[in-house]
Amino acid sequence: MKRFTLAALTLSAFVAFADDDLKPAQEEAKEAFENELEAPMKALNEKCGTRLVAPAVDWKNYSKDAIGNISWSSYCTSALIDPLTALCDRPAYKKAIAKKVTSLKCNLAGGQPPAKGQGYNEHTQAHIKLEKGVFSYTLHKDHSNLTDNGKAVLEKAFN
Repeated sequence: MKRFTLAALTLSAFVAFADDDLKPAQEEAKEAFENELEAPMKALNEKCGTRLVAPAVDWKNYSKDAIGNISWSSYCTSALIDPLTALCDRPAYKKAIAKKVTSLKCNLAGGQPPAKGQGYNEHTQAHIKLEKGVFSYTLHKDHSNLTDNGKAVLEKAFN
């Protein structure tokens, strides 16, 4: 028990230290993101019987210039939280989600433009993944139908 407590204290000190390195705009964006995702996360966990926490984000990659006028929390909710919540209406998928989805992650950097001839849905789905229990999304401004594409990625991963 002492080791667990020490590990938890060390981890929370690291997280607090990491947040201290954020610029004021990054801190504001992080706080707004967490506030905006509070209700959708609560709804997801109640409907799916899960205990997932708000998606992890590398806030050091956040800048208003890079994000532009995109509602980052809305993109993240639509790509990750809404598909999970919707699939929990289906008992078999609800069971799969509870068993196979352990965390969520929204990436601010690394989104690629569509390849020549790549359709919007194909492009969007290439930025949504379920790997080793982590359901993740990488932002790109040209994404569309995020909820439907997130559901398609999950259905494919579970089947």
